[in-house]
Amino acid sequence: MASTPTPDQIPIEEQPVLEALVSIKHRLTAIKKDRSRFIKTSTVIGLYEELSVQLLRLEEIRGAGNSTIWGFRNNVNSVLDDVFVILSLCFMAIGKTKESPATYVQLLTIKQCLTGLQESGIYAAEDLKQYEDRLKELEAFIRVDEAKASIPDIQTRILRRKLDFNNNLLKELQETCKSISPELSPIHRRLVQLKIELDTLASKPTWDSSDVYHVQEELREIEAKRVDGKFMDGEGRVVSGQAAVIGLLEDCYDDCHNLLATKERVPKALQDIYQRLQAIKADLERLVLTQRWTLRETDLWQYEIQLNEISVLRKNGKFVDSEGNVEEGQALLNFMLHKCYRLIYVLLSASEPIAEALMPIHNQLLTVRRCLLEVKKWGGDFTVRDLYPYQMKLASMDNMRVDGKFLDKDKEIPEGQGICNSLLSECYDILYELKDSVTDELSDEEDEDEDEDEQRDGLRGSKGLDVVA
Repeated sequence: MASTPTPDQIPIEEQPVLEALVSIKHRLTAIKKDRSRFIKTSTVIGLYEELSVQLLRLEEIRGAGNSTIWGFRNNVNSVLDDVFVILSLCFMAIGKTKESPATYVQLLTIKQCLTGLQESGIYAAEDLKQYEDRLKELEAFIRVDEAKASIPDIQTRILRRKLDFNNNLLKELQETCKSISPELSPIHRRLVQLKIELDTLASKPTWDSSDVYHVQEELREIEAKRVDGKFMDGEGRVVSGQAAVIGLLEDCYDDCHNLLATKERVPKALQDIYQRLQAIKADLERLVLTQRWTLRETDLWQYEIQLNEISVLRKNGKFVDSEGNVEEGQALLNFMLHKCYRLIYVLLSASEPIAEALMPIHNQLLTVRRCLLEVKKWGGDFTVRDLYPYQMKLASMDNMRVDGKFLDKDKEIPEGQGICNSLLSECYDILYELKDSVTDELSDEEDEDEDEDEQRDGLRGSKGLDVVA
């Protein structure tokens, strides 16, 4: 059995497998590109059988119980992924769409679709139904081959991992939709449709401003249903799902302002204001991305002053020139001004009561926690060895404490001890949970291996009796 490689390493014993996989990939690519003839079923099945042989060889090299390295992005796994995708497409091309190999590319595609919905937030419960139905169909195809044992077990496990990933992601999206009360669901659904309309307009080379004004009118009607900034039910109670619906409402407003701003040219008299706002907005957006490492709260003061100076230049909410005339381009300038204020609000809201001396420690703990939560969230096949880097990092940070306190260079106790110590404890708790789950999984696998050994011994014994008879 090969030792566990690092993600960038390819063991010598895997080199022949890599060469074979590259050969299969080249032949599949040639088949895919050749439009002069139809794809032959026998050719595809033959290449599939070759792939099965290489997968079994690879599993023998890596070890059946060491599936962690199957997720590494080394050259072997990258080529293997390419082969799976092309072969899956070939299976669909020859009409074998209900067989397990054909599900691979579909699972990858669904993953991209669900991830896109998660990132944009533009979806409702109805939009997820099609993915739920399709995943159930694909699971049925995989189960059939699992029952028949018609494909190698390693392929079944690869497909099953991708299926489980999609199901978990779909469940997260569905839970988000369920958090929105029935009273708010129609409003949420309509906002999703309006957001899609705005995105569609933005993608067109030309469009009419009246289309955006129409959307703005409907947004104002939805806004009017709020009471003290909240959506209520018929009995005057605050309903659940406020954050999702209000966030989507604000996104729609922002899109409207952005679209209208691109229609208007800023006149020369207001160019100076426009350039100042553009520079401030760029700086603040950079700080939002890098606030943990580069932001000092006092830095925001200079932006507050500049924005206040610009805001004073307005009269009745309008920017005017030196002669007091209202110029064109108001929507763009006002949008940028309010956007800058919102960015400052985001930065202030994200600020934690931690002294600057402790920020590096705090940032490192946040990073470790985020990594551990991702490992816990997505699961997958990992070993105790995979958790060593996190354990060593936490131990090194723990050793920085003196009598349970983090000290600065002057040996003084800065503010933020509670938060940092709490983060450290939380990281240890997550790490211990992951270790326990790995231990349990390894025990289960050992029990399964023992059962398989007993079955094989029994099978050999029965064959031996047949021969004697």
